[in-house]
Amino acid sequence: MADVLRKPPFLTSRRAVVLVVVLGVLASVLVFLEAQGDERAEAKAEFRQLALERHAITRDVLRRYEDALAGLWTMFTQEDNIDRAEFVRATRRVEDRNAHVRAFEWVPVVTAANRSAAEAMISQSHGGPPVMFTQLDAAGQLVRASERSEYYPVSYVQPLEGNGRALGYDLKTGPTRSDLETARRTRRMLATGLIKLVQETGTKLSVILIWPVYRARTPPASNPSAAEAETFIGFVQGILDLRAVLEQTRPADADNFLDVLYLDRLAVEPALRVLHYLPSNPAADGGAIPTVSEFNQGMSQAYPIAIGERDWQVFYRPRAGWIEAKASSGPLLRAAGVLFVTGLLGGLVYSLGRRTGKVEQLVSDRDALLGENRRQLEGLMHVLPGMAFRCRPGARLQVLFASQGVFALTGHPPDDFQDGRLAFRDFIHPEDLARVRAVTRAALQERREFEVEYRVRSREGFEKWVFSRTRGVYDPKGSLEFFEGLVIDTTAQKKAETERITLERKLLEGQKLESLGLLAGGIAHDFNNLLTGVLGNASLLRLSVPPGEATDPLLNAIETASLRAAELCRQMLAYAGKGRFVVEPTALSAIVEGMLPLLKVSIGTGVRVHLELGGDLPFVMADATQLRQIVMNLVINASDAIGSGSGDVFLRSGVGEQKEEGLRASFAGGELPAGNYVFLEVRDTGCGMKPETLKKIFDPFFSTKFAGRGLGLAAVLGIVRSHQGALQVESTLGAGSTFRLLLPPAKEEPVPAYSAPTARPWTHKARVLIIEDDETVRQVAAEALKSYGLSPQMADDGAAGLAAFRNSPGSFDLVLLDLIMPGLSGEETLAQLRAIRADVTVLIMSGYSEADTLSRLADRRSRLGFLHKPFTRDMLKVKVRALLG
Repeated sequence: MADVLRKPPFLTSRRAVVLVVVLGVLASVLVFLEAQGDERAEAKAEFRQLALERHAITRDVLRRYEDALAGLWTMFTQEDNIDRAEFVRATRRVEDRNAHVRAFEWVPVVTAANRSAAEAMISQSHGGPPVMFTQLDAAGQLVRASERSEYYPVSYVQPLEGNGRALGYDLKTGPTRSDLETARRTRRMLATGLIKLVQETGTKLSVILIWPVYRARTPPASNPSAAEAETFIGFVQGILDLRAVLEQTRPADADNFLDVLYLDRLAVEPALRVLHYLPSNPAADGGAIPTVSEFNQGMSQAYPIAIGERDWQVFYRPRAGWIEAKASSGPLLRAAGVLFVTGLLGGLVYSLGRRTGKVEQLVSDRDALLGENRRQLEGLMHVLPGMAFRCRPGARLQVLFASQGVFALTGHPPDDFQDGRLAFRDFIHPEDLARVRAVTRAALQERREFEVEYRVRSREGFEKWVFSRTRGVYDPKGSLEFFEGLVIDTTAQKKAETERITLERKLLEGQKLESLGLLAGGIAHDFNNLLTGVLGNASLLRLSVPPGEATDPLLNAIETASLRAAELCRQMLAYAGKGRFVVEPTALSAIVEGMLPLLKVSIGTGVRVHLELGGDLPFVMADATQLRQIVMNLVINASDAIGSGSGDVFLRSGVGEQKEEGLRASFAGGELPAGNYVFLEVRDTGCGMKPETLKKIFDPFFSTKFAGRGLGLAAVLGIVRSHQGALQVESTLGAGSTFRLLLPPAKEEPVPAYSAPTARPWTHKARVLIIEDDETVRQVAAEALKSYGLSPQMADDGAAGLAAFRNSPGSFDLVLLDLIMPGLSGEETLAQLRAIRADVTVLIMSGYSEADTLSRLADRRSRLGFLHKPFTRDMLKVKVRALLG
């Protein structure tokens, strides 16, 4: 009856084929849409590139006309009394290269007292009828200009033909008078909006480029030492046929893909905002000028053009049909390819389905052969690890035998499977079921043993990995009677393998960073030990020298240099991830004053350093080491500017008010608000710099020295920016340079450091165990402790220290312990010291971060202190006294 109700294999195959076809059609649609999107994105990128190229051409064309007017402006700034003949010769050379300049004009400023002479000069230079200053009346007619204190008459115009009406016209009364006054005030070239010229009778509009002319004025004979000043003498104007100029940017018809709309955003009248419109196909466009909203419908791009303080906006869009022309048959071909593959896959699925049905029929015929050996197999497999099984294939897999191990894997006894109440496939992970079936069928069809790894789910919902090894058993005719095998739980091994692979990947990724960190940390640790010897011995030597001796400054220099080197070690530890830069309230003047000995040995022998440091300055939030790097680089730079001769370097600090314009002119900090800033000024009497050199001094790798690397000032600028400060530079060739560092005042005051009482020397009777692998550090610490009256005992590593402590744990009042040692580390030694005596008092010595070390090693049963390497005798005394009382 079950055979009758079972669906034929070809029905199952047809369903699979239908599913494959449906999925294939959906995939082809998605591929087609994606390909269309890719084509549109490529077209958009091509359009933007074309727009950028066209925009660059427009900028170059307009710049050429600006440069032409600049040449004429230069002639008037450098030469006196330029007559009309010289003006005509100069402008004709410009006209030959710039065909669309309607006219060049010279417009001097004329006072009321010089009006008659100026009118006579204009009449004489043009050789025509007398010229008088004119203006337009209410009816638009030219009349004699009214009396006023100052005039802007058009004195020269080239070409004269067609522009003669402009001669003598007083621009003080014209539509560009506000533009003229703005150009005169700002001393910058200015471009007007679209203007109708006084000599123009039609509707044609032009754009005027106005360049104010200032000329240096010689100081009076009565005061020859007075500084030269500049006098405003007039304007040079270039009148452009703007639409003809912009037509120059139109490419050949074959290459013209873009519609271009030019707008003047500063124009007050809406009718004058559209400068020009260049359609890609004028015939199809009909000459109508679109609005901005109409132009921006669809794909478009806008770019600004700055010319003569005007804000022009240029809009670009591809011509109609250009995007559609970019479409290809690629999306259809790709979709057709997916459909073709779908057809092949559907045929393959149908074929495999029919073949699977035939295999299932063959397997069902062999079920009977498994029963006779069941008892024998059960006894044999019971002692094997994992689960042993024997199954007969069929419409429903028949479990002939399952060992007791199936209970550990699934939570069900073997009888539940052998009776058919449960099936193995119900416990295989759904994601692995198809693969297990495929591997099993393929291996059985090929009559070979096979192995497969997959997941199972137990009765309690736990997921386990298993490894199965299976083989088929065939009758003499080659038919499969049953298959049998062993299933082993490999969850633990799988988890370990996954963890191992993850760990190896993390180790490989962090190998380089770890090696660099270890290298930096190791160097910093060893160097801190050396510095401890230098600094400690210097502080011990001070005990044997009476105050006021000549050696005091030398000892101060040794201690200062050692502390600076220690700060470099902290930087290396920060790089290694075992320390950090400290940004805290810092006294700028104290930093500079403490660097004086180092500065003097770092500069030329003929260079003198002068300190003019302000007292009671506000603190600044900064890293002291980085501030010292700024000071050192600026002073060395000043010394190099002085050279091998003699000169002076002045360092001045204080507080001053900074205005917005001064901050905006800074090399860094232009965005800072106006207000009070703490400043440090480094001024030298060296060679100074040219303006072009001044612009490049902060560029990386730029250097004026033969062997310079060009990184000092670049590093200074980076540090200033990281501290939210500003940097100003002033330099005069032959008169030296001034660098001014500006830092905002700190909003908080520094926490005062603990200092031991100085009323009388502190001594104490106690026994101290020093565990330190570096001999110099051991000796320095021992001598310092002896000077307090303490009794030190030294050990050169953790094992020796533990042995000494174990012999007499109650006799030691304090243990000085190095954190980094070969063999037993300081952390391991501390743990064993506490195991011997839980309340042991320990002072950790290290160059690493105090906060991280104490938080990691703290124990409420014992007292723990931290001494940062390198240290002086007084630093050690403060820590020891705090622990011993």
